[in-house]
Amino acid sequence: MDHKIQELDKKKWQGYEIMFCDYADSVYSMEILREDNGFSVRIVKKPLETRREIKYPNKLFEPWLNNVKAWGVIENEQLIAVIETAVGNDNRLYISELWVDEKYRRQGIATALMNMAKKRAIEEKCRVIFLETRSCNEHAIDFYISQGFTLIGFDSCAFSNEDINRDNVPLKLGYFP
Repeated sequence: MDHKIQELDKKKWQGYEIMFCDYADSVYSMEILREDNGFSVRIVKKPLETRREIKYPNKLFEPWLNNVKAWGVIENEQLIAVIETAVGNDNRLYISELWVDEKYRRQGIATALMNMAKKRAIEEKCRVIFLETRSCNEHAIDFYISQGFTLIGFDSCAFSNEDINRDNVPLKLGYFP
């Protein structure tokens, strides 16, 4: 990777909008079963019959984040990749954003940015790095798993009561440095 990563100035980049765009040919489909002695949860990667487009906006340095830092890659005065992290009072590092422009994916940029987050977690003695992604975002989930993340939770009705049926469940993933 020949792209230079630099820390982003909060004053300059606060409110900057990022448009997440991707597609999925598979989803991590969830099933929750009530059993005699409790519950079981099964999450299985399943192919889709037709490709699903994923698109939603986010903004950098949202005011609800505390102790936030972001690093990015800038090419020709344009932000092409960013990771944003925040450390809470619970000694956990939260990755609120990880985005790489479509034209620059598969070049090692996301891995280099993730290494910045891992470095911050170690420096600040955080007990876990965590993030949230949707069960329909197969590429993100596969990337996070390749980076050593594991499932630590989910919210089966965050957007609607049909999130499980729509394969759009927020999954919480964690990495223990």
